Amino acid sequence: MIKSSAEIVEILKRKWDKSKDEDRNEWRVLSGRNPRGRYDLFISTPERVWQLKIEQTGNNEAIGFGLDVGKPDEDIRKLFRHGAPVPFGLVSPQVKNNLAIIMAGIQLYSSDSAYKLCNEYISDKQAELDERLDREIERMKSNPLLRHRYREQKERERLLYL
Repeated sequence: MIKSSAEIVEILKRKWDKSKDEDRNEWRVLSGRNPRGRYDLFISTPERVWQLKIEQTGNNEAIGFGLDVGKPDEDIRKLFRHGAPVPFGLVSPQVKNNLAIIMAGIQLYSSDSAYKLCNEYISDKQAELDERLDREIERMKSNPLLRHRYREQKERERLLYL
């Protein structure tokens, strides 16, 4: 079932808090950009793999959705071992009590591995995630202020690649 990125992060926080130290060493993060320029972020725990699909909507703002992908098998674990190690950080504002969950560490960044994971292992849900994100972006763009910030963000991203 597709949930907001904030809901997924809250679930992951509860699982992290309940996990033992030796299980925490098994957690992995893999991210990459898909051909649409969106970030696919995968978080693997010893029991499950979670995906977040995120679109930057402003300088320090993003919207995203995600889902529980399933149990990690050995092929998926291999994909999580490929990529360049880079710092990882995610601040997820929570609806309850005006708090935020902060996740940080080292991730592996590989658009190839993330793309393979999306298309060869969980392809049936990718269209649903993209559609949900597209609908939210269109809804957001109906607000003139948010539309302006989104356009500025897309221009910043375009300039980074020139």
